[in-house]
Amino acid sequence: MQPLPNFIRRRQILLVILTFVGIFGLTIRCAYLVVTSIYSTNHGSDNANFSNFLEALAMLFCASLLLPALIYSLKRLKGQEIPPGSIQLVKIWQVSALVVLWMIFLTAGALLVSLFPHGWAVAAPFFLLGISLPIFIIAWVSAGGLPVGSRQRLWSAFGFGMVGGSVASGLLEYLVVGLAALGVGVLAIAKPELRIIIDQVKSQVANTRAGDMQALLTVLAPYLTNPIVILAILFFAALLAPMIEEAVKPAVLWFLGKRLRSPAEGFVLGAFCGAGFATLEGFLAASGASEMWAFGLAGRAAASLMHITGSGIVGWGIASARLDKRYGRLVLSYLASVSIHGLWNGSAILAVYGALRMMLQNMQLDWLSTIFVVGGVGMLFLELVLMLAVLPLVNRSLRRSASPVIAAVQSDIIAPPQTSPERDTNELDFKSR
Repeated sequence: MQPLPNFIRRRQILLVILTFVGIFGLTIRCAYLVVTSIYSTNHGSDNANFSNFLEALAMLFCASLLLPALIYSLKRLKGQEIPPGSIQLVKIWQVSALVVLWMIFLTAGALLVSLFPHGWAVAAPFFLLGISLPIFIIAWVSAGGLPVGSRQRLWSAFGFGMVGGSVASGLLEYLVVGLAALGVGVLAIAKPELRIIIDQVKSQVANTRAGDMQALLTVLAPYLTNPIVILAILFFAALLAPMIEEAVKPAVLWFLGKRLRSPAEGFVLGAFCGAGFATLEGFLAASGASEMWAFGLAGRAAASLMHITGSGIVGWGIASARLDKRYGRLVLSYLASVSIHGLWNGSAILAVYGALRMMLQNMQLDWLSTIFVVGGVGMLFLELVLMLAVLPLVNRSLRRSASPVIAAVQSDIIAPPQTSPERDTNELDFKSR
């Protein structure tokens, strides 16, 4: 057991504080939702009770996923060595078995929700598995056989993506929305007719029963299908939000600097940042899906693939820039990730736009609505197939390029030389030296 240099000790203390704050925040959120769920039960709002209960369970589950990062940081503060992390290469039969198991969970959960009045309470474990199991599979396919640094580094990257990336991107996106709302408010002062429309929308939404998404969509459909509104939504969801999220999710890797051993390790840690982000976002988005349970969880699995792939690509670009000064790779990887994310969001919005148009016309088909629905769904399916095909190929290519690097620095993982304390690979560093 060796004493830690002061700069490493400071980073470990910072990691402990950040991880503890994340666990505390998620636990407080869980407690709040439990109280809200009990209140909803007493007042007969089953949909709200369903959403609050599942989200509370998800927050507790996410808090538990931060514990490994906290434990490893405390061990490092005590001077204990953290063994190097390793992820075995996944086999086709293992992926197939896990996918079949996931489909069984989806089917069982959907049956419990639909057959019993409060079946969602019994199906809660299937909800957790329905979100987390696909993320586990995708992360395994992404990282299997590649260098991952230490176990602490792996769990810390996951935790940062889940809490740090989610909170930071959420705040930035809320800031953008807030500025847009401020602009609309100023415009409403200048144009009283716009103020009348805004008040009308507020009144209609307020009169909609809480948790009834179908009624809410029916109320908002005339406004959401307005060309100006849909263009504004596309600008935010298909451009601004992807730019923010793809920059923030793996941003912590930038501070690792020369402690990254290869671009392949950057890809793995970036993918785990994306996995953490997809975990929290998936739980928050799917907790209110009281109807179409299996469809909602399947959609989150596809979105998780997009998040993990995009963050892995940016992580590879960050490592290439920091290690080899290849900043062009960073720019290209960021643009590729934003394009993947933006195309995904834009395709989904166009499909929803077409469906809303048909709903306004009492489900009568017209060629424009059909083009939007078929084109949006088709583009989502095509992008999904391409990511499923490309991800294993990227893993294979990176394994070939990373194998000599792993062999060359194997001893450095276990015991960094005393003459160069900066070369420490046993924790997620927050400052490059």
